[in-house]
Amino acid sequence: MRDLEKVCIQPKYNYCTGEERFTFIKLPKCLVENECFIELSMDAKLLYAFFLDRVSLSIKNGWIDNQGKVFIYYSIKNICEDLNCGTQKACKLLDELEKVGALERKRQGLGRPNKLYLKKMF
Repeated sequence: MRDLEKVCIQPKYNYCTGEERFTFIKLPKCLVENECFIELSMDAKLLYAFFLDRVSLSIKNGWIDNQGKVFIYYSIKNICEDLNCGTQKACKLLDELEKVGALERKRQGLGRPNKLYLKKMF
């Protein structure tokens, strides 16, 4: 029995020391509460939150089109890595967001990534 106890890792408790720093992804509450978004899968809602997190980076990088709209870059490969899914599912999630009006994709062509315009849903 003692050998088994040595192998198991004991989880640590959280203490109010202030040493731990967390970063958070914000998920707008309306995506969960509003009936307009009941069709959206939780993965699509999480992807929206990832996109929303990228908007501030885009502003910092000056990724603003000639109409003053902020856009983000987020490749299919990044979506697959971040959500641990395949290409087909990543494309399906983008379609879901576009269908409810949360996202607009603009093709650039010539092997350049799509510009993604995230729309405010709150």
